[in-house]
Amino acid sequence: MKKLKKTLANARSAISVKTHKTPRLFVIMTMLMINVAILVIAAIVAMIIDDSFTNFIDAFAHGSVMWLLTPNAILELEQPSTLFLAVLVLITGLVLFTGTIIALATNAIKDYFDKKRTTSGKVYLQNHILILNWNSKVPELVSDLLYVKSRQIKVLILAEVDKHVAELALRSALQKKGKKDALKHFDVLVKSGNPLSKAELLESSVDTCDTVIVMNKEQTVAPGEGLGQSDLNVIKILLSIGHLGLSRQIPIVAEIKAFESKEKIRTINRSVASLKSYRLIPICFDRRLGQIMAQTIMQKDIEDVYLEMFSFRGAEVYTLEGVSFEECLRVHTHTIPLEETQEHLYVLAPDNAAKNLRDDRLNVEVEPLKVKPFHEKIVRDVYIVGDNNKRRFIAESLAAYERLHGSSFQSSYREKEKLDELLEELDEKNRPATILLLSEEHEDVNKHDANVIDNLLYIETHLKRDDVRIIVELLDPKNDPLIKDFNIENTIISNKIISLLLSKLAIFPETEQFYDDLLTIEPHESGKEEESVHIEDAGAILDASFPKRFESVKAMVVTLYEAYGKKAIPIGAIFGEDVQLFSGDLSKTPITLEAADKLVFLKLA
Repeated sequence: MKKLKKTLANARSAISVKTHKTPRLFVIMTMLMINVAILVIAAIVAMIIDDSFTNFIDAFAHGSVMWLLTPNAILELEQPSTLFLAVLVLITGLVLFTGTIIALATNAIKDYFDKKRTTSGKVYLQNHILILNWNSKVPELVSDLLYVKSRQIKVLILAEVDKHVAELALRSALQKKGKKDALKHFDVLVKSGNPLSKAELLESSVDTCDTVIVMNKEQTVAPGEGLGQSDLNVIKILLSIGHLGLSRQIPIVAEIKAFESKEKIRTINRSVASLKSYRLIPICFDRRLGQIMAQTIMQKDIEDVYLEMFSFRGAEVYTLEGVSFEECLRVHTHTIPLEETQEHLYVLAPDNAAKNLRDDRLNVEVEPLKVKPFHEKIVRDVYIVGDNNKRRFIAESLAAYERLHGSSFQSSYREKEKLDELLEELDEKNRPATILLLSEEHEDVNKHDANVIDNLLYIETHLKRDDVRIIVELLDPKNDPLIKDFNIENTIISNKIISLLLSKLAIFPETEQFYDDLLTIEPHESGKEEESVHIEDAGAILDASFPKRFESVKAMVVTLYEAYGKKAIPIGAIFGEDVQLFSGDLSKTPITLEAADKLVFLKLA
């Protein structure tokens, strides 16, 4: 008895394993065995009740099997008991076998559609951008890629996010850019899955993509805290990609929260064998935003210039090989040189093809023009209200600017609970002042920017001075229209700026060094800052009668480049509220400047 129980238990265990491992196959085989058993029993009964069957094989082949497979055969039966048996076999077969096959086929089709709806399973894509992880920047990033002119963009997002929720966010971001139905025609797929899973990465066609972007999970990291969970997740994903042993060594842009994590990723890139051949681009976007905010405090139009430079409209930054700075300046008709390195020349051009257009017969006439020095020394009190991971980088950038230009920044952080004390202090002083309101990024997504709006309402009600500049940071672009009527000089939409820069690095990873030099405020070996944007009123720096006309943009660029001793080059202008980076055929486009127009320079040294 014990042996029988043990045998039955083992059989039940084996059946359970088979059921879980291959449920469809197990069900089909079980139903097939049941049907065979029924046919055998029916053949035995038929042989007993019908003398026309000579043996079991005859009853099985020409009886039960024929009744099941050829239903019309039962019409030829005359004996009632045999006819009843045949009908019973036919109905049982239809219910048990055919019905099971139909149910399994229907379920398989349903699973197929469910997989396609959730984008589970293998997704076959070529030359796409693979975005790993989901955060509030992703919708803006994807919508910015709509403006890429150089090639057709395909995007696959692999993240632990509900596909329906993600698509709603993407659709909302596209609608804000006037692209209401773009998601139907724009190749963007959302695949719910874990980016740490090697199987999920391979199913996302990581081996055939052009670029991987690893997004951060947006957990705030305090200075000195070390490697946070969000950055650790990014590093784990990088190691997982390395272990795949891909045949194509793709560039990988990684978003990190702590600036200290950047060197850790650089070390991994150098020392981990599986990642040595990859181009890892770790970007601390909080640091970049802190630098942009600090520059916005000093020059209020700087944010608009960066937005135009990072966008895919008009002129963009490209690399040019085998051409010197001076050669490009003199004979390239659609290009402005920006920075020359040992590897290549960074240039501003309308597109990747236009950067190569040149006219070796071009003779740019440089007119004698006197210019005045830039106004870079600033005296200002800066008060930062609100706290997030960018505040430390803002303070560092302001301190660096003060050392470089002899400016006087009285920069201090004030807790939002003491906003009333700050306003009283401002009312008693006459010094120029700027209030920077930072958004609390650790709040729930639905509460993003709530503290900024609350502080704005308080300042609007209680601040008596009209000359205090107010700069506001927002995380969610949807909140921008809500504060338009407040007395604000600048609104910095963090996610918008960062998504633009991120999309730039994804498409043109070779421009990383230029943007790094551009945004960093620190002295070069010469003791001066290089590759920085500076904006001046034309009337304040040009010793000329206005309106001032130049025969071409190229002539103006070369004239001012020479006038400033090759230490600065104009790259654009601001006409009223319209920021324009110079684009098109610069050698044939005339330009006229009014005294109030602003020129955008790139300082070269």
